[in-house]
Amino acid sequence: MGGHNEQDYRQRSGLLEDVIIPLSRRLRQIAYLKAIRESFFLMMPVIILLTLIHMTGYLLCNPTGPLLGEDWLGLGSVLTGGLHDQAYRESSFFAFWNHIREYLEVTNILNSLLFAMVLTVKLADLWQVNKYLALICTVAAYLFIITAFSGNDHELALYFAGRSFFLALLIATFSTLMFSRLSRLKFLQLPVLPELPHEMALSLKLLLPLSCTLLASLLTAFGWISVESSLLSLPAILAHTINESIAQSPAMAIGYELLRRLLWWLGLNGNSLTYFWNEAFYIPAQIANEISGGKFIFTAEFFDAASISLLGLAISVWVFASRQRLRRLSAYCFPIMLLSINEPFLFALPIVLNPMFLVPYLLAPMLNVLVGWLAIHWGIVPLFRYTVESTAPVLLQGWLATGDIMGAVLQLVWLSLDIVIYTPFVIIFNLLTKEEDRTEEAYPHET
Repeated sequence: MGGHNEQDYRQRSGLLEDVIIPLSRRLRQIAYLKAIRESFFLMMPVIILLTLIHMTGYLLCNPTGPLLGEDWLGLGSVLTGGLHDQAYRESSFFAFWNHIREYLEVTNILNSLLFAMVLTVKLADLWQVNKYLALICTVAAYLFIITAFSGNDHELALYFAGRSFFLALLIATFSTLMFSRLSRLKFLQLPVLPELPHEMALSLKLLLPLSCTLLASLLTAFGWISVESSLLSLPAILAHTINESIAQSPAMAIGYELLRRLLWWLGLNGNSLTYFWNEAFYIPAQIANEISGGKFIFTAEFFDAASISLLGLAISVWVFASRQRLRRLSAYCFPIMLLSINEPFLFALPIVLNPMFLVPYLLAPMLNVLVGWLAIHWGIVPLFRYTVESTAPVLLQGWLATGDIMGAVLQLVWLSLDIVIYTPFVIIFNLLTKEEDRTEEAYPHET
């Protein structure tokens, strides 16, 4: 029996040392992925601030939200002198606070635009092109998309909410790469007078590459929005070709969660990059549960509520980590992680490209999905029927989304399970790094 255990350990050790660690090292050397990670580092305070502003809009300023809504605390009805139902929705009070909420939703667009600008600067340095002209190309591409969008401001904000990182990645990469390639073509460079100021001479010299990039961005933006609003859009194609019963199967739901977490481990926003699948199946399921009495277990709110697994790691690190630095980091990130803002901990510990935490980081959310499916399938927890902002506090989110205290209990069970899963790996991490120098104590930081 002992021989089998030793053999299993060697096999696991071989997988870690022979496959996962070398792979993470190679991925860490990819300059493009490094530029994305560094953009996240620089954007972290902005991400936190904009997320908190957006959460404030949902929790405090939403006339149908937890504070003012009739289905929750109902302060809106109290403040309007007892108005209810249609009379409340037609009141000036409702219109005012609904306008404020929609106004704060501009944070979705700002988050995407600012991240794209930071990434553009990083890519401009990487591809050795003028960063200011590259920024002009990126910002112009955003303006073209906003102009081409046919919906109202609220619909535009919702559009960017799901695709924020995807659009930032797409626009910044496309515009900067194209401009860098065109600006190297000698026949596109205009002759300029040597008497001109340096910056003016440079911008005039690259006038044709800049113009071509802007024109391409314009055409691409209008083409992209046209496809997005048609039956050729990726969500429409997915919904048409794949039966919803397949998307509602536990195996597919676990696979969807696995892909999301694997993308995050690579340093990419898994929520945004898998949003097309979410929009094709889980958002319609959420709407059906809320409006037409659907019976879907896997919905957009289910996966939002299940995304607390990283909080389990933070607690495990705070309790079991031997390094004071990691314990302080966990305590520092804990308050914002309660609001489901996980990026600071994800990149600071880090989880990204960390071979030691890859297995539990993938395993914990997958088990959350399985446990959640069983709990709802057996009738222990109600369906996720109500749309709740993803940054709503943990436990409150599960309660509001199901309309029942058992939703909060399910999140508590998920959190407990995640702590159990992560703790052995935190202890192993302590053992493997205890002899390392302080400057090298977090192995994943090496470049």
